Amino acid sequence: MIHSFTKLLDYIFPPTTHELLLREYDIEKFISLLQPGAVASIHYLSSYHTPAIQAAIAATKFEHSYIAADLLQHLVTKWLHTLPPQPTILVPIPLSARRERGRGYNQVTRVIAPIKNLPYPVQVMQLLTRTRDTTAQTSLSRHQRLNNMENAFAVNLHRVHALEPGTRIIICDDVTTTGATLTAARAALAPHLPPQTTTICVAWAH
Repeated sequence: MIHSFTKLLDYIFPPTTHELLLREYDIEKFISLLQPGAVASIHYLSSYHTPAIQAAIAATKFEHSYIAADLLQHLVTKWLHTLPPQPTILVPIPLSARRERGRGYNQVTRVIAPIKNLPYPVQVMQLLTRTRDTTAQTSLSRHQRLNNMENAFAVNLHRVHALEPGTRIIICDDVTTTGATLTAARAALAPHLPPQTTTICVAWAH
């Protein structure tokens, strides 16, 4: 009966290629794709060349898929469990106002809000805003990406000054290639953070 209902829904609302691929993954199978690494000072959780990871990111970003966002959230949560217990703020990389209006949401925020069931307090906080509508990074060379992100972020000083010393800040993005976006975000935020603040930049994939 359930199978027939799914077939009917697929007929009315044809699933995308990404959705079809992700149907092969339950939560446990998906989080088994967690393969943390680092490039320069940027942490990543998995390889963008892994088909299911690529499908989940694309479906979350372009297809409004809550199922894909939920799978990515479990991946992020699994990684957060490996960190030492410490009060933590998750900071999504902001979209420009124009891009967020067009998409209707920020795909990074959708993955991390809310993160639950951790042994330490975690909250999502918008500490950064875009100062301008930057060119999409995928169309640029490494040098151009670095220039493109220069002074691209502003800091919400009211929220930053309310942070407790010793808080862990994790700046989050979906994909990192050169690390230019996350590096620029950290450079904007770091001078304003309270003492003994740990700052980590992390992307779901590299």
